[in-house]
Amino acid sequence: MQIVVAGEHETPVRIAEVLMRDHQVSLITRKSNLARLDHLDVKVVRGSATSAAALREAGAAGADFFVAASQSDELNIVSCLAASKLGAHRTICFLGAALGDHFEFEDDAALADSIIGVDEIIRPAEQLAEEIVRIVTVPGALDVRSFHGGRVLLLKYSIAQDSPICGQPLGQVSVPSGVCLAMVQRGESFLVPGPTTVLQPADRITSLGTQLPLLEFRQKCLGERTSRLSKSEAIICGGGIVGARVARGLQELGWRVKLIEEDGPRCEELAQELDCRILHGDGSDLDLLEQERIHTAAALVAVTNNDEGNLLISLLAKSLQVPRIITRADRAKNARLFEQVGIDVVLSTQGAAIRTVVGDIVQTDTKHLADLEHGTLGVFEFELPPHFPKTLLFDLQPPSLASVGAILRGRRTIIPGGAEELHPRDRILVVCRTEDASKTSDYFLNVKANGRESD
Repeated sequence: MQIVVAGEHETPVRIAEVLMRDHQVSLITRKSNLARLDHLDVKVVRGSATSAAALREAGAAGADFFVAASQSDELNIVSCLAASKLGAHRTICFLGAALGDHFEFEDDAALADSIIGVDEIIRPAEQLAEEIVRIVTVPGALDVRSFHGGRVLLLKYSIAQDSPICGQPLGQVSVPSGVCLAMVQRGESFLVPGPTTVLQPADRITSLGTQLPLLEFRQKCLGERTSRLSKSEAIICGGGIVGARVARGLQELGWRVKLIEEDGPRCEELAQELDCRILHGDGSDLDLLEQERIHTAAALVAVTNNDEGNLLISLLAKSLQVPRIITRADRAKNARLFEQVGIDVVLSTQGAAIRTVVGDIVQTDTKHLADLEHGTLGVFEFELPPHFPKTLLFDLQPPSLASVGAILRGRRTIIPGGAEELHPRDRILVVCRTEDASKTSDYFLNVKANGRESD
């Protein structure tokens, strides 16, 4: 397919990087110093995505997809209009604010379809805010995901030294039925846990399951204390779109919120929008943080538009012993750096947005449901073919590091413990390395090639 991507920061470059493997990709950008451009197998067009000349040079006329992923909503809307007018078959538009903030219409979908003609709208800030709210409201969790309307949940935790699950073979631990321990991260390495696996302090374990068994697992195996659940005050540093949406989401769940914003006029806007305490100041001001008794808060959320500022705020909060710190780092290299200096939860606006775009363009038998560990791992859904032989999970020998975390069989949700059997047309949720997704998919879907065809 012919795909045109437009934008000046890291997100459009990453979209082009993913899609260039199987498609003809052009990238429109006004910047000449974007990292990795020389290493991409894409056509780079220097110019504005609102320029008819640049759009034509990039091949927007007749392109299968046009993706407007700049940091300007207005530029994205106008470039989608122009690309559609030139003949692009489908347009995807990134927006920070709701369309109602640009036009006097409340129904975004209706406006997109009937007025501006955008086929799909991606809101990275909104996706990030929703992810932060999910994580903040689950005590101790490093990641929280929900699949198939809540039928399957994913939780990631760091193993504390005093956790009941730590220091003994998993075969001797009473993991509740309905919980699957899918993957363990130990430093930079990953492993699929088994009965002989002994979890160590600081291991990060990803579990899939249903709601009540996961709650039991958190309390009995991880040693979660009920008292931690009673804390419900959060400090948010950064009053942009993400910070405002996080504040609103936590308030709706009954949390007390303080929001710190450096820009005075923005503080006035937030005071009109939110029913919480708005503080005009710098989130990295130690005196302000101590004055607001930040150490008594259950969580601090650093979501300014500056990665380095977020890191400083988070390190100050860590020194003041805030129990939970969630930090925004939009540059991929920064996300790993932040984790290396001890920040547990580091998120960006990029991951979910990129996955949404790629999923919309690449239609395969494999669904990419979630990115984990900044894209190193993923959760993938496969529907087993009708000729798939009934196979015990114990007998599976996938060619890569992969773990079946859930089985959906009609209306039934099965969280495997190892002795379950896979049936034809089961939908399975698999955690594996993103780079191994293709061969993992081939293992489960190309039954004949793997010598497992039923009799």
